[in-house]
Amino acid sequence: MPGLDGKIALVTGAGGMRGVGRATVMKLAGQGADIVLSDVHREAADLPPAEVRNEWGGIDTVSEEVQALGRRTLPIYCDLSDPAQIERMVEQTISEFGRIDILVNNARAIIGKDKVPVTELDKEVWDHFLSINTTAVFLCTKFVARHMIDAGNGGRIINIASNAGKQASANGAAYSASKFAVIGLTQASAMDLAPYNITVNAVCPGPINTDRMSYWERDQAQERGITQEEFRGQIVENSAQGTPLGRIAEAQDVANMVAFLAGEDASFITGQAYNVNGGQLFH
Repeated sequence: MPGLDGKIALVTGAGGMRGVGRATVMKLAGQGADIVLSDVHREAADLPPAEVRNEWGGIDTVSEEVQALGRRTLPIYCDLSDPAQIERMVEQTISEFGRIDILVNNARAIIGKDKVPVTELDKEVWDHFLSINTTAVFLCTKFVARHMIDAGNGGRIINIASNAGKQASANGAAYSASKFAVIGLTQASAMDLAPYNITVNAVCPGPINTDRMSYWERDQAQERGITQEEFRGQIVENSAQGTPLGRIAEAQDVANMVAFLAGEDASFITGQAYNVNGGQLFH
């Protein structure tokens, strides 16, 4: 039986064709939740090749998929680097549905421009990663939690962090710093919101088999004279070989953990950061 009947979920970064956001939206909707899904308008140069080729419709297409399950939905385009747009997104959600029971902070900055040594990292790139990956999570949490507190029904806040939020690597200063910060924010928010029966947890995926856009992968593919998708396939294969369970995560693996944390079975869990990485990292 669906376990989220009547719940209202807000999911950011939900427009990707093979992304964690879409998988999460469909998982929550399949369990009975009505969905508000957001993403930012992107130019074709900022989209994965498969989405351009298939003329993918982003959150509008995902919204149609949710409606096909018989659930209500509201797609909202929102630039998470703009605090005013974040606050407006939350207010639109409350205006349409009256409350928010579940918040999934899934959106992240497009990776690639950050993959340089710290001595070569532009401050503008650093600022962008902190703005989207950390500050937007803080602001979504702040604005949504206020409504959850006023409603008095508790709630669930689930942040998508990363293996890189627990163990950094070379050429990853901006991304790792932003995701380490998400885990700290998760713990502090969990303590602040516990008196209101609002749980706050994080999910920390390792590599995920999505068609996510990466400027670095695009440039590396061009240097090798192969397509971006071919280069991405090589990365997936190499990562799978280094994973104890023999494959990297699918978007659905992450969505399954999100759905668990959103449900009643996780009502006594808060402040935690769960790895979904096939055994790559035990921390």
